Amino acid sequence: MKRALITAEFDPAAVDRLSDMGYAVELAGWGQTRHALSEETLARMVSDVSLLVVEVEQATAVVLAGAPILEVIAAGRSQPVNVDVAAATERGIVVLATPGRNADSVADFAVGLMIALARNISRAERHLRQEGWLVDGEIPYFHFRGPEFAGKTLGLIGCGAVGREFARRVHGFGMRVLIYDPYLTPEQVGDLGRLTTLDEVLTQSDFVSLHVPVTDETRGMIGATELARVKPAAYLINTARAAVVDEAALFEALSTAALAGAALDVFWEEPLPADSAWFSLDNVLLTPHLGGASDDVKIHHSAMILDDLQTLLAGGEPARLVNPEVLAQ
Repeated sequence: MKRALITAEFDPAAVDRLSDMGYAVELAGWGQTRHALSEETLARMVSDVSLLVVEVEQATAVVLAGAPILEVIAAGRSQPVNVDVAAATERGIVVLATPGRNADSVADFAVGLMIALARNISRAERHLRQEGWLVDGEIPYFHFRGPEFAGKTLGLIGCGAVGREFARRVHGFGMRVLIYDPYLTPEQVGDLGRLTTLDEVLTQSDFVSLHVPVTDETRGMIGATELARVKPAAYLINTARAAVVDEAALFEALSTAALAGAALDVFWEEPLPADSAWFSLDNVLLTPHLGGASDDVKIHHSAMILDDLQTLLAGGEPARLVNPEVLAQ
């Protein structure tokens, strides 16, 4: 019987499926204790493992060197950033990833941020707890108002798995959706929104939401010049990566009311330091990188991994195979 070591969070039903497929399953590490195994410990544990499933643990070249019979590494991540793919490929080890595993989770969260930010839900709740009902002797009605969403425009910068789900959700609010994504065609976008230029997204949107990975093209793509094109009454939402935005430029725009507000779930330094200047801005909603923190994400990536593993064992090419060249070796 082959052995499988799972250090990711994993759906118990998927563990049962693995057992039915002939694997003796061991659960350890991050998924069980919330503490990642060290490289040295993981290298010791994979000596007789055929399948390794990781989420936070690092499947480095050192770990792979300690795994003479390892056949498959599955990363419970959208991209296998915690796997040395080159070393695995050289060894003929199949690498699987789980892109889109948290698309629904992040899209739900982005909708929540948009509502909480525009309608001042977080600010009002914080004031009620800390200061009481009245605001400078007046009823809160006058101080925590915000726009309705019907008829407003959402601008998406990037329309991959998360962006697409966000667009689908805001249609229920009666919002118009503009999309900037140079890798998509109008046919691929379909009725999700209108594909257009970055400039139109910036100038026409009431809410601008970022959904791009960090690449050489996207790093710092939203800077002072771009922010100056956004409506002063507009809001920025970032559940992607902080590096796509120039931090100083965004802070300046928000502190001078050149931008109405922002919701940030990702930061240039994480954890966010206790003395961060971001805490000084009242028009910014801050959350500690929670976009993908739904109870269902582990169910999604577990199912993706199991489906691809079954395809592989049946002699097919998995849908989320990272290194297809290994199948030709």
